[in-house]
Amino acid sequence: MEEKRKILFGVLNWGLGHATRSWELINKYVLAGHEVVLASDGVAAEFLSAEFPLLKIISIPGYNIKYGKGAGLVQMLFNALRTNRAVIAEKKFLDDYLSKNEFDLIVSDNRYGLFSDSVKSIIITHQLNIKVPFGSKAVNWQNHKWLNRFDEVWVPDKNAELSGELTHPIPHGINKPVMEIGLLSRFKNLNQTKGQEIDVLAIVSGPEPQKTILVKKLQQIFEESRYKTVLYTGEVNLRKTIKKGNLTIKSHAETNEFYKDLSTAKVVIGRSGYSSLMDYSVMKKSFITIPTPGQDEQLYLAKMLSKKGIPVLLQSELSKEKVEQAIQKAQLYNSTK
Repeated sequence: MEEKRKILFGVLNWGLGHATRSWELINKYVLAGHEVVLASDGVAAEFLSAEFPLLKIISIPGYNIKYGKGAGLVQMLFNALRTNRAVIAEKKFLDDYLSKNEFDLIVSDNRYGLFSDSVKSIIITHQLNIKVPFGSKAVNWQNHKWLNRFDEVWVPDKNAELSGELTHPIPHGINKPVMEIGLLSRFKNLNQTKGQEIDVLAIVSGPEPQKTILVKKLQQIFEESRYKTVLYTGEVNLRKTIKKGNLTIKSHAETNEFYKDLSTAKVVIGRSGYSSLMDYSVMKKSFITIPTPGQDEQLYLAKMLSKKGIPVLLQSELSKEKVEQAIQKAQLYNSTK
């Protein structure tokens, strides 16, 4: 019988993706009887608190990464500085916290500062090779330096099928064990629910201001659409539902309600964030992806998907006609798989 452990589980607040994919591992630890303490901030912390109300959650410094209307060197440098400051701050926070609290294991979903020399520390990431438009060598040198502070690196994939060049080949700069743990999704092993079908489920996530920009564009398109659509706006702290013709707008829903909508949707529209793609893959959904402007990883993943025949739309070029064409293409793609 496995020995019960006290686990500190840290989750990056970068939209909801890291929180939703961590859900599966957190739930497994809880069901196995381990004592789990969660550590996060912002909407990720709000999501985890709602999903695991019995678990203690501590607030830690955020990264505050932003993607503006334009992407370039200045934006990239600002984000790099914010990340470096955040890593230093969360490491200091962890050292202070560990001086008063004992743990047997630290698991960090992409929070580089949550490691300890005295406690086994594992980082979950699909970013062994970070995609950037320039400065790749320097960015990945720093990335590998941070990853090497952990005892193990866990990659949520199998044979690099979804992550591609982000994880394969394993960079020579990483000198700690790297293990693939399979796709992570809170919807794994759940039975598909039955109910009234939704033509389109649109899910908006990720950092501001791009999240709000996309919400407004999709709302405008689907308010006058013939498709029965549910639009999730990703506002975790709200529980608000608005109906406008064939469009239902939901700020957020807990896992069971969201899973029902996802199960019954004919086509899903969402970001090409890695966690979202894992959910769609696990559930074998027809989907359309809209990469976050300025987020090179999402652009890379969208390009990979496009080569497989999956529709990709650019946020700056969204229109009712292009969205409807993509919906038809997604349905056709699924029927020929």
